[in-house]
Amino acid sequence: NLYSLNKVEPMPAYLVFESPKVSSKKTIKKQIIEPKVDETLITTPIIKTADTRKELEAVKVEKDLLIKEIFNADTKSSVEKISYYSNIIRNQVIMNWKQPSSAKEGMSAEILITLVPTGEVIQIKLTKSSGNQAFDNSALNAVQKVSKFEDLDMGRKLFDNNFRRFSLIFNPDY
Repeated sequence: NLYSLNKVEPMPAYLVFESPKVSSKKTIKKQIIEPKVDETLITTPIIKTADTRKELEAVKVEKDLLIKEIFNADTKSSVEKISYYSNIIRNQVIMNWKQPSSAKEGMSAEILITLVPTGEVIQIKLTKSSGNQAFDNSALNAVQKVSKFEDLDMGRKLFDNNFRRFSLIFNPDY
């Protein structure tokens, strides 16, 4: 009799040792792949906004100085400037000129134009008639339609000497 109430005897115990369970879960390692940056391609430095504004202003000032230098170079350059602005005026008038059918080769009308520095026409006067009323009126109307010449950004001295008052000759040979 293995177990008795009267006797206190040690009870048999069986110890069972289990090995710890190895988790069957696989450990997944996440690899973070960082893009490789070729440092030779990136050569642009970081520019602060304040520096950009200063650089932009410096470039603008330099550009303005170059333009002034070009336009104030010498007398030959002055002739070129007069020619340049004369062509601007001529082209704007021609775009608005509708020659009458009665216009004949050899006719010409001379018109005196007075401008302000902004390019606005303040006075138009026929100084030499072609002898044909329709031709003269078409020339006057062409200048009136322009009313303000665009792109006449020139120095005050050049304007006063050459473009404040000037004559424009119209002839059908154009």
